[in-house]
Amino acid sequence: MTNFNTAQPIAQPASGLTELVLTQGTSQSWQMVLPMIAHLSRQCGQRWLTWVTREPVPAQLLANFNVDTSRLRLVHCKNDEQQLWVSWDALALGNSHTVIASPGKLNKREFEQLERAAQLGQCQGLLIRER
Repeated sequence: MTNFNTAQPIAQPASGLTELVLTQGTSQSWQMVLPMIAHLSRQCGQRWLTWVTREPVPAQLLANFNVDTSRLRLVHCKNDEQQLWVSWDALALGNSHTVIASPGKLNKREFEQLERAAQLGQCQGLLIRER
């Protein structure tokens, strides 16, 4: 059996995209996503954890899940298209270790563009969508 020491940083995985698909309309979505965000906020070193979202995230909610807000950059967008291109920029710039976004359903070309941006910026993208 392997013992995992959660106090030590985890090696940064190769750049690329990961999709997380959640059931639409469940109140437990925050409870699944925020512990991941809290963990990532403590693993970013000198780079940002960037969260591109349509809705403001209450500071108290972040505090409840122990998110390190000193390394978190929240970017608010008006719609899916704006989220897509802001996410692309955040991935490609290379100043974030992870970019989290919910740009809606992506076609193959859009997904490939985000994948290339993540490789260019040497960071991870976490795309959250609902089914």
